[in-house]
Amino acid sequence: MAIKTILVPIDGSEESFAAFDRAVVVADRFGSHIKALHVMLRSSDIAAAGLYNLPARFRKEAQIEADRVAVERAAELQQEFEAHCSTHNIRISDQPGGQPGLTAAWLQESGHVDEVLTHHGRASDVIAVSRPRFREGTLHRSPMGQAIEAIMLRTGRPVLINPPESLARRYDRAAIGWNDSVECSRALAMTMPWLVEMKQVTIIVAKKLEESVKTLVEYLAWHGVKADVATLNRKGRPTGECLLRVCSEVGAEFLIVGGFSHSRASQLLFGGVTQYLMTESNIVTIMVH
Repeated sequence: MAIKTILVPIDGSEESFAAFDRAVVVADRFGSHIKALHVMLRSSDIAAAGLYNLPARFRKEAQIEADRVAVERAAELQQEFEAHCSTHNIRISDQPGGQPGLTAAWLQESGHVDEVLTHHGRASDVIAVSRPRFREGTLHRSPMGQAIEAIMLRTGRPVLINPPESLARRYDRAAIGWNDSVECSRALAMTMPWLVEMKQVTIIVAKKLEESVKTLVEYLAWHGVKADVATLNRKGRPTGECLLRVCSEVGAEFLIVGGFSHSRASQLLFGGVTQYLMTESNIVTIMVH
């Protein structure tokens, strides 16, 4: 799968523009097009949040004002987007088939965040988002950040999660968290354009998969990817924590994993590797459901 279109949800936060900068690095590598998408809150959604308690005249005025503020905010963010493009010397264009190389375009739509992002995500090769931040022990998410799980579960596309400390530069050492699931297989196939260019690839597996992973090493070799194998030794510690520790030991700069390999209900009730990496990964992480 060629990486030619990258969707970046923009909500105006510092984190969303950090995800845009990460997307620029990827797009520069593959000559891709970046779609910077801002979802404007609909006045009807605001009304649903409590304006129905107001008299009809005041409710209408509040909705008109909310729409005006949303449009003004979108215009401000578009200017910030254009400034980022100028800084990175990115050509702004929404026309495919033009001059080769990195391009970007601004999109804005009104609607429910999950629905709009899912719609555009299904027509993108990669979706770049930022990892939610912890502030004073509390997980803080914007509406865009709250949509990460929906994007992963409903689009079937790779989600590139950028940690807060990540530097916007090219990475060349990858790790694959492998548990022999369908989700891992999809993640591998969808990130092959990255893997064939890597200087180092490490497959991280549990001890029980050490023998069977030889088949995966051979598969990657047919694609010209030389992969090493590292064993995951949990010793009673969470799998996600152990994955990141091995990544640190082998010098991996980004991690490729399958997301939500177990049932969604189980993930919500008990956390799981996906939830842990979404909120704790200190390296760029690519997930595919």
